[in-house]
Amino acid sequence: MKIRFIFPIILISVLIFTACSKGADNKEQSLHNQIPTTIYISLYRTDSTKIQPELIDMVGDSQLLKQFYNWKKDGIQTSLPSFEKVDRIYILQYSYEGADSNSEYYMYVTDNEGNNYIKQFEYNDSYESYQASLKREDILDKIGSDDWLKVSAMDLVNKINL
Repeated sequence: MKIRFIFPIILISVLIFTACSKGADNKEQSLHNQIPTTIYISLYRTDSTKIQPELIDMVGDSQLLKQFYNWKKDGIQTSLPSFEKVDRIYILQYSYEGADSNSEYYMYVTDNEGNNYIKQFEYNDSYESYQASLKREDILDKIGSDDWLKVSAMDLVNKINL
């Protein structure tokens, strides 16, 4: 008699658990195949009194969003050069709005030789700082020098006058 009641409860629990875990996988996969709704561009600056990284631009134009989406996919696996060669460090926040709002974060680095690199990372408050309290080498040490992608220059980012 007890088995008759326990079996359906276990079966329903297994089905619900399976459905929930597959839904999370599909959500993650769909995020990578989805064009963001907004991209926020922030830059670490040494000549500012604002909290770093400082928001310098926002992209909402659908044509530019498609360019940003495709641009990061064309990278070639590489290592980041030493921090002495790094010219600028940006953070790109790819924002996906809707029923399940979410964001992906990428660090975009340009070096003194005109090379450009990008790496996805988990953003947290440790990447924020008041001016001059977080050095370039500290930022790059946090994210590491492995698993970077060498990408073409993103003209929109590089042309921002600072």
